[in-house]
Amino acid sequence: MKILQHARFGAPEEVLELLEEPDPVPQGGEVLIAVEAAPIHAGDLKNILGEKIMFRHAKGGSHFLEVQLPQVPGIEGIGRVVRTGDRVKTLRCGDRVFLPRQCGSWRSHLCVGEDELLGAPEGDAVQLSLMVNAFTAEFALRDLAPLKAGDWFLQNGANSNVGRILISRAAALGIRTVNIVRREAVVGELKTLGADVVVLDGPELAQRVHAATGGADLTIALDAVGGAATGRLAECLADGGTVAHVGSMSDEPCHVPTWLLLYRRVRLIGYYAGYNIRKRTRSESSQILSELAHSIAVGELHTKIAATYPLERYTEAVVHAARSGNARDGKVVFKIEA
Repeated sequence: MKILQHARFGAPEEVLELLEEPDPVPQGGEVLIAVEAAPIHAGDLKNILGEKIMFRHAKGGSHFLEVQLPQVPGIEGIGRVVRTGDRVKTLRCGDRVFLPRQCGSWRSHLCVGEDELLGAPEGDAVQLSLMVNAFTAEFALRDLAPLKAGDWFLQNGANSNVGRILISRAAALGIRTVNIVRREAVVGELKTLGADVVVLDGPELAQRVHAATGGADLTIALDAVGGAATGRLAECLADGGTVAHVGSMSDEPCHVPTWLLLYRRVRLIGYYAGYNIRKRTRSESSQILSELAHSIAVGELHTKIAATYPLERYTEAVVHAARSGNARDGKVVFKIEA
């Protein structure tokens, strides 16, 4: 099998190595999976750089930081069962499955316990490998505020993959969205997806959002940019509103003016969808996953793909994935041939 790993932290194109190892043999309740597709997320690149340390789920439900080098990156992916252990009960060769979170999916094969896997539908493997984005958008709509049809959801970074999926899901639920972007060229695309309002970020953002929504009280916002953009987003909210910070495209800490915190009682919280998944039962998570996967499989939810690469072209892939805006223009995914 092929594995893409790094034994030290640094620039991905410099520290990653593609190795050949014998295929693992599944034992007992394990299955051997041939990986079909595995995306390159910003979190993967930060892990390789040493800027972000992966969360592992420990027994008993606690969480701790753990670094194990050498490490195979890869937050998620999709593949097919090609061999089973002698105590596997339900999975069979040829079954398609979603890989467990943080399993190290940048490889051609891996062994996983049957009880860690959930079934995946037929359809485009590249699109279906991107479930983390769908979960992030879905749980933002479900959990951050008690929203109903006709309510508003505000987000910046709306042209991101999470932002685009959130627009589509919100439109299906009748939730209206205000979408802040940094490039006028994407306004039409987001409107086609179902965005109600699209506004360019910049000075007097709050006044322009207020005018575009007819003075609606906005109570919840998703911040994917950080820096001064967080403060501009917060100023758009009604008294007591909440900004949920999901990531920092700007690589800057969140800046929220003190007057918004004190006199408008705006809250700034962190939002990581992994915790929203973990608080649900396996049955609940499986049901939500099945609904989202079906929507992806039939084309109702679609992620913009910049390029796919085989593992052998990993240097090109990670350099491409590290770009932003028009220079990347979508998601970069490893498409893996067995």
